[in-house]
This record gives sequence, structure tokens and C-alpha cells, in this order.
Amino acid sequence: MVFRAQLSDIGNAVDYIQNELTKRKNKTKDIAKTVLTAEEVFRAMVEKAASPDSVISIRVTSFPGKTSIRMSCQGRPFDVSCLQEVSHFSMDMEDDESRSVIHRLMSRVLDEHLSLKHKFGFNIALIRVSKSKNSQLYITIAALFAGLLTGYLLKVFAPETVTAALCDNVFGPVNTMFLNALKLIVAPLVLFSIAASISEFGDMRALGRVAGKVIGTYFVTSIIAIAVGALVWFIFPIGNPALKDAVADSAAQTIAKGAEASTSICDTIVGIIPSDIITPFLKADMLQIIFIAAITGVASGLVSDKISVFKTFLSDGYTVCSKITSLIISVMPAAVFCSMAKMIISMNIGSLASVLVWIPTIYFGDVIMIVIYGLMILIFARINPIKFFKKFYPVMLTAYAFASSNSTLPYSMETCENSLGIHKRIYAFSLPLGATINMDGTCIAQMVSALFMAKIFGVPVTGSTILTLAVSIFILSVGAPGVPGGALVCISLLLPQIGVPAEAISLIMGLYSIIGMMLVCVNVTGDAVVTLIIARAEKLINMDVFNS
Repeated sequence: MVFRAQLSDIGNAVDYIQNELTKRKNKTKDIAKTVLTAEEVFRAMVEKAASPDSVISIRVTSFPGKTSIRMSCQGRPFDVSCLQEVSHFSMDMEDDESRSVIHRLMSRVLDEHLSLKHKFGFNIALIRVSKSKNSQLYITIAALFAGLLTGYLLKVFAPETVTAALCDNVFGPVNTMFLNALKLIVAPLVLFSIAASISEFGDMRALGRVAGKVIGTYFVTSIIAIAVGALVWFIFPIGNPALKDAVADSAAQTIAKGAEASTSICDTIVGIIPSDIITPFLKADMLQIIFIAAITGVASGLVSDKISVFKTFLSDGYTVCSKITSLIISVMPAAVFCSMAKMIISMNIGSLASVLVWIPTIYFGDVIMIVIYGLMILIFARINPIKFFKKFYPVMLTAYAFASSNSTLPYSMETCENSLGIHKRIYAFSLPLGATINMDGTCIAQMVSALFMAKIFGVPVTGSTILTLAVSIFILSVGAPGVPGGALVCISLLLPQIGVPAEAISLIMGLYSIIGMMLVCVNVTGDAVVTLIIARAEKLINMDVFNS
């Protein structure tokens, strides 16, 4: 729309902008703020116009997640200070103090939502009306599908040398750098978040009560997940004995890692306490890092009356780590694109055809578990689960894309605070702990995979077999690494206990990335559901934020 560069046209321009923003269903407060800004920009453009015959062009545009206004007019350049000078609000004020207040208010509004440029003799103003909290999600979704499409096209049409070069020099390095950046921040984030959260508990008995509820609920959901995995396999008893001949020895590396794992409850408990403070961070041993954070938080809380500076240090450390995390997450779409493209290019299509039925069976179990989460929210938290999933699904998508609980942890913590309204006392303790000991999706995948392999190799599935698997899976889930492929390592250790050779995992290794994404999505969702339930029980959730 075009208007004359005259003050008499301000009313028409403002009405046009207000009508366009109303049609696009923008919030009333955003419309009011934008109209105020646009009016002052229009006045400045009129004063700086090249001639009385100049025109001011106004264009309102919308894109999923944001709405903006572009205004342009030929004339002399101006900046934000000029807008404050011509502000009719400030000119109506008689005293300097009132004008100063208006100037500060205008400066804050304009700095956040206005961009001014002068190009080729034209003043160009870009006013951001609104920016959805899900704008990052929209870009991430687009990057995910673009990566899948790009990977497929390259795999089908590009020479193998080209795809290999792209994976080795572009897709692989970008994905690795992003994951390394997340791994870099996860350990200090867990340390500061848990320590700062625990130090805020003035009553250690209250801390013990919350910790007991969190850990107990995690164990309950793990047992439910194991039962769901067994139930799903009995509904769909997959496993073709003909696949036995397809077993290869390409799984040697994973099997070797599995041989180093342990299903001993005693070893797991003893291994929680580190012998030094450096090794846990070098090895990213989350159980040991959580122990260090917990004991540091308890000690800080006990001496906070005498030494408050350390408690402040923990809180400030958490704030800094959170900001670093936000900066890293801002480049997530590029990493998602590269990750998806690399996965499609590297996937073994032959393996996909031979054991394809394994994928929807596990996905079916995961969907059942998500439904159970919804029922838990409804019954125990007395909250509409649909609202939870509407707010948490961006995190679920992120977990699905990266197949890593630890990598998703920072985003999950941010969402629990800003979108779900959960107090830091709860989520800063429960989410890092859940990323280590609560692996519901992994439990489902391990149970279905073990029974799948048992049928292929002719191992009878009896009550004793199910019980043996259930106990081993429960123990392994506590110590399973929250990184891509962690559950595959556990499966290699699980199979020999029921008489299936560990080499059998070569049947599913080529497809595991697809399963890994979904099971981590369930893992992360389970952590948030338990956190929400406990926060509700402890009255440490802001329902105004949750319902907003």
C-alpha cells in the first residue's frame, strides 16, 4: 500500500496497518505496540522526505512464526533518536522528567522491534510485530525434511564418490561439531543446575522427599515400559528364522563395547562415587557428575548462612551455561539438516527390507507409552495432557532428530521453565537425573529387540526368559549412556543372556538410527512427564505460565 509523505495521511496509514494485523490475528498488545512504532516512523519519514511529492510504501508480511511491516520512503537518513525527538507523546509533555520517561520507553520498544536502514537514497524501516516461540521449531522441521529429501536425492542420483565426500567433509563434520558443542556444555550444565537447585532447598528433608518421589516415579515408568515392550511383542510376535543366515560379524565394535558393560547392581552403585573430580568430566560419566553436583549442592545449602557467595556462584554458573546452551541451539537447524542427510545416505537399503517389521513394532510400543504418559498427567497431575504435548512437542522433535538424551537436555530444561512453568528446584534436579536413569523408550526397544532375536534363533520365550530380560533391562537402563547408539550397546550385552549370539545385532545395526530417534523421544518425554507430576505435587509449577 502507498501513502503520501504528508502528516495528513498518518491516520489512513495507521488504520491500514491495524486492519492488516487484526486480520492476521496478532495479539492486541502487539498491534498497539506496532501501531505506536509505525506512527512515529511515518512522522520521521515525512520530515525527512526528499520532496512533498514523495510517497511512503507500507507492506505487511506474514511467515509461519512471525509478522513484520516494511516501510520505505525516499529521503534523508534518520535513526532512532530522531523518532524520539518527533514523538508526539513526548512533545505533549511539559516537564523534562516525563519526556525522559517517554524517551526511555520509546528506546526500549524501538530497539527490540525496529530496524532502520538507508539504501540508495531510501529510508527503509522493518518493524517486527511478533515472533512465535515456535519459529525455531518451524525452521528445524523444514531442515529435517530438507535433509531427508537431500539425502535421498544424493543417494539415488549422485555418484558414490560425491556422497562419500559430502558425508566426510560437510554433513559429518557439521553434525559432529554441533554434538561436540552440546557435549561440551552438558556436563557443566548438569553440575550447576543440580547443585544450584539443591542449594535452594533450605530444608534437607524437603530435598529428600522430592528426590525420593522423582527416583521412585522413574523406576515405576521404567517397569511400565518393560511391560509395554513385552506386551507389544506378544501382540505382534515378529522374528523370521530365515534371517538367521543373514547374521554378519560387522557388529564386532558394538559387541566389544557391550562386553565392557555390567548388569551388576553392586557395580552400578559403587561406580556412582568417583575416585577423583576430573575423570567423570573426561568420560562424561553422568551418574558420577550427578553425585558431585548433589553433594556440592547439599554442602552449599548447609553453609549458605555463613558463605552465601558460593551459592550465588552456582546460580550464576547455571545462568551462564543456560545462555551458552541457547547460543548453541540457535544453529540447530543446520545440524539437523546434515544429520538427516547423512543418515539417509549411510542407510543400508537391503537391511531395511529384511527387518522392516522390527521398526513399526517398536514405534507402536513407543506410541502406547506416550499415551500412558498422557494418562499419568491426567490422573496424577490433574492437568490436561493435550496442553502439555502442545508445549513440549518441539523438544520431542529435537530429541527425535538427534537421538541423544544428553544433547536434548538443555532444550528440555529451557522448555520446562519458560513454557511449562516448572520451578527450577524440580526440573534442574529431575531432568539431568532422568537423562541418566530413566530410559523408558530404551526399555521398550530392548525388550522387543531381544524377543525378536529370540524367535529368529529359536529360543523359547517363557516366563523365565521374560523375567530374566526384565531384570537385566531395568539394571541396564539405569546406566545406559544418553548418547546415540547407547541402547544398541546394551542390546549386545542382553542377547547372550537368553542364548542368542551377540552378533545378531548386525541385523538391526543399519536400521538402528531410525529406532534410536524414537526411543530417545520417549525417554525425554518421560523425564518431562515425571518432572511435571512431581512439580504439581510439590506445588512448584506456575499454572498461569502452563496455561498461557
